[in-house]
Amino acid sequence: MQDAISIIKDEHISISSVLKGMVEHVEEAMAGKRDADPFLLVAMLDYVETVPERVHHPKEDQYLFRLLRKRTNAADQVLDELEEEHKKSPALLKNMRAALSRFKTEGDLASLNTAITEYARFHFSHMRKEEKDILPLAMEHLTAEDWHEVHEAFKLNMKDDLI
Repeated sequence: MQDAISIIKDEHISISSVLKGMVEHVEEAMAGKRDADPFLLVAMLDYVETVPERVHHPKEDQYLFRLLRKRTNAADQVLDELEEEHKKSPALLKNMRAALSRFKTEGDLASLNTAITEYARFHFSHMRKEEKDILPLAMEHLTAEDWHEVHEAFKLNMKDDLI
């Protein structure tokens, strides 16, 4: 159980670090303390599109959330919210990618700042729900076999050097 939870929390820390870096980078550019680096921002956005969207969220849905629903209905409302947020997240990423393109072609830093801040706030809130609401319920209700399945899925993320 602890191994799976540690991996999930480590992924949250990694995602949070990149998002915080994006926010701070653009805020400093908005304040005139630096020039925004589009190459750095593209790399950071690529990470955010890859790790949370293509690796982390699908495994939460397929393993952690599915198994928790199987064991209890106490988490149903929060799981519904989180799964809906997983569906909304790609649109926010698309908005961020479009804002980054506008910044590169038109210098529109304000729109980029808005898009990055919106996504970061959305994702920070999302991860807080998972850690505050879902992980404690999972610790209470999932079996050792369930945790083994979750761990096996999430440990592949570490093996592929994605995080």
